[in-house]
Amino acid sequence: MSSYGLFRPLDVDGIKERLAPIFADSGLKLVLVFGSVVAGATHKKSDIDVAFLFEGRVDILELTNRVIRLLRTDNVDVVDLCAASPLLKFSAAKGCKVLYEKTPGIFSEFYSLAFRRYVDTKKLRDAGRVVIDDFLRARGLA
Repeated sequence: MSSYGLFRPLDVDGIKERLAPIFADSGLKLVLVFGSVVAGATHKKSDIDVAFLFEGRVDILELTNRVIRLLRTDNVDVVDLCAASPLLKFSAAKGCKVLYEKTPGIFSEFYSLAFRRYVDTKKLRDAGRVVIDDFLRARGLA
């Protein structure tokens, strides 16, 4: 991946300012930034993790291309929160900064639901981990 111009990491406010044109999109409910930008651990190869929650379906490729143009870098990961797994939803929500919230309380509702789904699916993640561990052990790889 490459960026346009010299490396100058964007902070949360810079990302919010550059993505502001997207905030006017109808159907957009929530925009989060998460990952190394929020943790303050960016470096030359860091990407920018941005998650969007729309009321309906979204063309993720078109949205990603728009984010790339606005942020002036292709070092981005764009997440459609409607299509994301419970683990990704919770991971994004627990360590994020809210860039846009259509109405107050949307993030709180999203976080609550993401947390509940994450807890509800823990048994499935644990069972999957056991199967993988057994598979690796049976082949002498663990």
